Amino acid sequence: MTPLVSVIIPVYNSEDYVREAVRSVHEQSLDAEAIELIAVDDGSTDSSGEILAELAAEDPRMNVLSQENSGTPGGGRNPGIDRATGEFLFFLDSDDRLTPDALRRMVEVATSEGSDVVLGKLGSSDGRKVPSTMFTRTVLDADLVRDKVFNTLGPTKLIRREIVERLGLRFPEDQGLGEDQPFMAAVYLSARKISILADMVYYVIRHRDDRSNMSLTRQSSASQCEIAQRVALTIEEHTAPGELRDALLKRPLGWSMERALDKRWLTLERAEQELLAGRFREQVGHLVTDGVRQVIGDDVRLKLELLLAGELDGLAELTAHLAEQPKGRITYRDGAFRRELPPTLTALLPAEALSVDAPTMKCRLEDVRIAGSRLEVSATVRIPDLATPPDELLLRARRRDDEKTEVDLRTIAQDLTAGTPSYAVSAEHDGLERGIWDLFVVIRCGEFAKQVRLGADRARTIEPEGVSNLVEDPAPQDRVIAYFTQGHGNLSIDRGGVMHRELLGARAVGLTLDENLRAVLLVSTTAPLGRHDEFFGHLDGVPHHSGRQLLPVTRLGERLIGLRLPLSDQMIGASLRVDASVDGAKVPLRAPGTEHWPARAAGFGLLADEEGTLHVTVPAESGRDRLPLPEIRAPRTRSRGTSGQSLRRRVVPAVKRLPVIGPVAARAVRAVRERRS
Repeated sequence: MTPLVSVIIPVYNSEDYVREAVRSVHEQSLDAEAIELIAVDDGSTDSSGEILAELAAEDPRMNVLSQENSGTPGGGRNPGIDRATGEFLFFLDSDDRLTPDALRRMVEVATSEGSDVVLGKLGSSDGRKVPSTMFTRTVLDADLVRDKVFNTLGPTKLIRREIVERLGLRFPEDQGLGEDQPFMAAVYLSARKISILADMVYYVIRHRDDRSNMSLTRQSSASQCEIAQRVALTIEEHTAPGELRDALLKRPLGWSMERALDKRWLTLERAEQELLAGRFREQVGHLVTDGVRQVIGDDVRLKLELLLAGELDGLAELTAHLAEQPKGRITYRDGAFRRELPPTLTALLPAEALSVDAPTMKCRLEDVRIAGSRLEVSATVRIPDLATPPDELLLRARRRDDEKTEVDLRTIAQDLTAGTPSYAVSAEHDGLERGIWDLFVVIRCGEFAKQVRLGADRARTIEPEGVSNLVEDPAPQDRVIAYFTQGHGNLSIDRGGVMHRELLGARAVGLTLDENLRAVLLVSTTAPLGRHDEFFGHLDGVPHHSGRQLLPVTRLGERLIGLRLPLSDQMIGASLRVDASVDGAKVPLRAPGTEHWPARAAGFGLLADEEGTLHVTVPAESGRDRLPLPEIRAPRTRSRGTSGQSLRRRVVPAVKRLPVIGPVAARAVRAVRERRS
């Protein structure tokens, strides 16, 4: 039977890891007869060879090839390609492993979709960084650029063997690092269809204990130049001039050359710099087109301009200048952003080369408040590369169902002080129209204006449920809810219950003690709680225990719950505020009933302020705002025949006639009778 997958494992001094790598192939859910396992011992000097022989004796599907050390991972993979007979190839590094259902799932997709390459999501067992930008979602027919496939050029993918044999592809054996990049670039560019699977982790990487992973080795300028040139030439071979080629060349001419021309370039002898620069100009200089200049970063673009012009002294000066990470290196003048460089460098570069993209602008939400229909928002903006402050900052709301409808909030404070690390703006609006509104910061420099979505980065003091005016019990059309969107977590405003139409009502109805004498807040809801409905307590004034806490919920009925409060007799002087997070909206709960709190049984008293916040007091202070019953003394009489009833008939009317005290005392007596009943 011809196998479906040939798993190729290059092995070099992996005695502590290779057994687990091989075992992960044995444990695959794909039929055993469908897997061919080829391990290549690339001249190991430890016991890796003996371990492979032992494993091969236990598994007839496993072939072990031994050779002198090739010095490169590619040299350990190529013999496996020569021996493979499967319809697909999969390259597994000897210190990594596959998850149990990885091969079955990838082969299934490749077969049903006709995919020539399948990328399975990568994971790490020890925090090692893995490529992730391409694994945000499953894409069965992926685009090389749009779906960021070209961001990962490692070979740990399922590859249809026909492509490799048709193109005569093998890994370069004269390239110690990055040899997989030109190989995978050719595979991608020749594939009819590429699929990305992000539904689970398929391949797990890790650090070796001695940190000897080849991919962790710091590469030299020469190595990075070699990678850039080989990948660029591969792209040129398999594409026509145009936008696709320019976008793909961002990887070698932007990423790789950026590393080749960083501080490590300054460690090279002048002769080696001249050799590398001449080779780059000769082999790929023609590929640095205007289209490529637009997609690569400004810093590496300027360096490439000097490299191609043969200005190696200027290149060294620019590299050293940028290595110092100068702040305020961009200005806005004459309608464009321009790079500020020392005069000696400015003289070497054409004026148009100094025109750069707008600097990175990061916004942070500092505060959001709602009172009635009034909205107030505060934000800060960081533009570390801009030499001078922006001309203006605005806060803007855009209606989601009609992007042409925008409202600028009224600025009430603005700080554009030069020399500060960030700029600030606060603005308000008295009442947005009904709808869903997304919030932006607008940064203006002259004629330039940029809108940046607000809320994903926010101050820690802002609670994830946002804020609302629901505590004021407004009419449905007057509800204002500031919430954070799912996924990106940006700030949006729901005016009139457009998004939050079926809000669960929650109202605190009283306080009591449970069987363990712990404080419980009774809450009535308008419907049973949902899976994501939660309640939080905000405790202040308790060392080491203050802050936001999730409150345990006890279901007492279909629409009645009890919230266990984190209060005790050791917290005198503390305060507690309770909020509900229901249906994605925050609803503050005002705690009632402190006048009935059993302070003696609990060991501490409770008082509620106007906001409904509970304050822990000594027992004697509990309920102190209640008016006491007036002291009524009956006149002494020697006659035992005077009944209590006749006494009340004489005294009660007299008390009621007293100004102020009379009506208050009457109400107090009625309250006592009601409680007794």
